[in-house]
Amino acid sequence: MSYPSLPTSKLFQLTALTLSLALAGCGGGGTDTVAPEPELGTQQPGTGGNNGGGEQEIGELNITPIILTDTNGNITRTVTSTGANAKVTVTDSNGKPVSNALVTFEGENVVFGTSNAAILTNESGEANISVKPLDNTTTGSYQLRATVSYDNLTAATPSYNFSLQTLEVVLTDVALSTNSLESGGNTNITLKTKDAISNINQNNISVTFDTSCGTFDNASMVSSNQGDVSVTYQAIDDNGKLCEGEQTITVAPVSNPANSQTVTVNIEGVEASSIVYTTTDDVQLGANNSGSSRSGSIEFTVYSNGRPAANQRVQISKVFAPTDFSFVSLGNRAPETVTSDSQGRVVVNLYPGALPGPVEIKAALLSNSSVFALSKNVSVATGRATQNGFSISLSKNVLAAGVDGDIATVTARLVDRVGNPVPDGTVVSFISEGGRIIPSCATNNGQCSVEFSTQNPRPVDDRISVIAYVEGDKSYIDRDGDNQFSAGDILTRNIGDFFRDDNENNQYDDDLGEFIYRRNASNLACGSSSFSYPNIDGTCDDKLDAILRSQVVLGLASNVPLFPRLGRTLPANPLDDVDSPIEVDFKMYGNGAQTVSMPSGTSISIAAEDKTSYSPTAVLAGGRIQVSNAEPNTVAIVTSGSSSFNVPIGTNGVGSTSSGNLPEDASLTVADTSSTCEAELVSGSLTVPDIVDLGAGVPIGNGNFGKVRDNAVSYTFTYSGCRPNDQLKLTVTTPSPSANTFIKPIRFV
Repeated sequence: MSYPSLPTSKLFQLTALTLSLALAGCGGGGTDTVAPEPELGTQQPGTGGNNGGGEQEIGELNITPIILTDTNGNITRTVTSTGANAKVTVTDSNGKPVSNALVTFEGENVVFGTSNAAILTNESGEANISVKPLDNTTTGSYQLRATVSYDNLTAATPSYNFSLQTLEVVLTDVALSTNSLESGGNTNITLKTKDAISNINQNNISVTFDTSCGTFDNASMVSSNQGDVSVTYQAIDDNGKLCEGEQTITVAPVSNPANSQTVTVNIEGVEASSIVYTTTDDVQLGANNSGSSRSGSIEFTVYSNGRPAANQRVQISKVFAPTDFSFVSLGNRAPETVTSDSQGRVVVNLYPGALPGPVEIKAALLSNSSVFALSKNVSVATGRATQNGFSISLSKNVLAAGVDGDIATVTARLVDRVGNPVPDGTVVSFISEGGRIIPSCATNNGQCSVEFSTQNPRPVDDRISVIAYVEGDKSYIDRDGDNQFSAGDILTRNIGDFFRDDNENNQYDDDLGEFIYRRNASNLACGSSSFSYPNIDGTCDDKLDAILRSQVVLGLASNVPLFPRLGRTLPANPLDDVDSPIEVDFKMYGNGAQTVSMPSGTSISIAAEDKTSYSPTAVLAGGRIQVSNAEPNTVAIVTSGSSSFNVPIGTNGVGSTSSGNLPEDASLTVADTSSTCEAELVSGSLTVPDIVDLGAGVPIGNGNFGKVRDNAVSYTFTYSGCRPNDQLKLTVTTPSPSANTFIKPIRFV
């Protein structure tokens, strides 16, 4: 098949079109076009386009040889990393353009602008596609081919020979809009990318920018518009640091980094304009005798026009603080000059003494002392735990004896000698005479909690001693006011070894195997021992540190109450005082040994059941008023009109009295003398409280210890109007996990 040569005018049009397509595809490997929807109109068969919506009658399908042009629109046989454009034109037997024909390109070691290397012809019958090397390092000569398919007709181009070459790119006209900047200022950088051999400006060339200090709005750019590249440099690095002095900017083509160019920019020195306290959290320091960290730090930041300013001299001074407080370096209490780091930061080390109190540190620019900042929320406020600041509390202290898993929370609270919470993480240990207790906890804000749970072993007296202990300081009188234990100060509670007082007699009994904690101190006399703070005399020393201790007792109680001296019967109300309430005192215990109350949360109530009822009647007979069915041994009141008569009733419920002048047909009414039995609890806890006074360490006579206090188990109820056969019911309900309802009936005789 032969191909007609193109007229010069056609070749010019082809070149211009190819150039416009190449320019439109800059940076994307070329843009391949699809023909727009053709205008529909009256066409004659064989004149091109569609005929009435049908296929074009083409007779014969022709395709021109491939034309390859570079990014500047010049015909070439070389493909570099910038790419090229391949074009063919498809016509029919009359030389008319064929649109919507499918043209497929192929070639070695190249990639095309579509994923399948195929494209449709436009209205002019043209098919354009970009061509790029598969690998920019590949060189050599290869062939391109194209095949067109339309209406079951095909045609192919002859092979087009081309070469893959690496493009030698050079940078020219590298310039700054200004080469003198203030710190943080910016300048534009412009340049051109050229082919080193042809000296022709090249588009689609990637260029990178680098600098010794500073940033670019784009650190990598692709040339366009005749090889132009433009970026903006700013004298601030990636971390926000301000640049100063002479800085070097390096520009390099990605394909030829050896062809880099450099320019320099002069930046004025950084001038600080503000300083800010930049520590965000409160800083609470432990005193140097607290056992916690003996130092801390705060931070200020110096700025210049809103940017961190490095290498600025700042004077640090104390506005107020405890007298033994130092800063910058240990022991320093005088103003010190420090220099801001690369991020404009000034870190000030703080060294607390023994004295508590607020702290305020000032940071001022050495160049302008009127520019300064003050620290916020800094204090020395935490010391070691002290014995008289150590206490134990319980969520409840009488638990169910008969079940495993009844739980109480044991909370330790600790403060230092000035009432501040001890350092977070102070570890408190726990041991127990019975049941199960978590062995330790670490404080947060001066307190921590563990769980006690019922299980074996269960002491026979139903009372469990629990002791907590922690490293800390003895209590003392600070006579010189330096908040430190020194010569002349007096220990107020000297403590040494301690023990768990299982039988609550305030002394260590080795024959019982009571737990003992030995400190291996000297043999000085100690302060007195108590159940809350057990202490073994002759095991103390004259030092401040000690093992602090605090002890509590828990009770184990049945879910069935014990009522000693409260029988199952009571005397009825005296007949001559039928409505006066009678008081009954009693005690309610949670075990037979009477050492504990009922479990915490147990409720008690009383109710009366009136089982006596009388319906007296009165009649006139023989001048007497006769009453029957009345309450025995009472006086019935009979009325008739305005007259009233008292009728003594015998033990059989019958009585009579003279009717006086009443007519025989007089109407009689008997007042109901049957009283209602009522009862009420008037003292004692209707619900056993969470914390019961178990009388730990309090002697109860005959050398015995460890019995719940009477006021915790004592109750009083009153009753009135009760007669034989009436009944009271005491109801006691215990909580989970040993829930039970017990009813004690009390009858009257």
